[in-house]
Amino acid sequence: MTVTFHHEPWGLFAPDAAALWPKHWEEVARDRESIKLNPDVRQYEQLEREGALHIVTARKLGAVVGYWIGIVRPHLHYADSLTAFTDIYYLDLAQRRSGTGRALFAEVERTLKARGVQRIFTATKVHLDHSALFESLGYNRVEIVFSKLLEG
Repeated sequence: MTVTFHHEPWGLFAPDAAALWPKHWEEVARDRESIKLNPDVRQYEQLEREGALHIVTARKLGAVVGYWIGIVRPHLHYADSLTAFTDIYYLDLAQRRSGTGRALFAEVERTLKARGVQRIFTATKVHLDHSALFESLGYNRVEIVFSKLLEG
């Protein structure tokens, strides 16, 4: 069964992908006890209306098995550079180590390039490090990001 890739609007993607979001959250989220999964659908819809949302899906037999969501806009420091900022990406466990992740990112890059995007920023979780994948795809390590939960 072949996995196919599609650049899709939010309205087509969201209903089909919503079942994967809890699995994605369970796997990657830190501080789950304090910060619950609650996607801001209105904000995604607003980004879609503005033309800033970019979604690429991986589908198998029509079902979403993976996705990449990013925001496309001119960079705040380089107004002439259309830039893609990765929001999230996910691939169902059953599809991993099959080349599907590489193919998903190849389609992301192809569709972004077709939009005129000059550069893409993406990140990886320290506890689920995908650095080897990104480096093999030609990405360069440019930042280290820190997070701190502010409670009480």
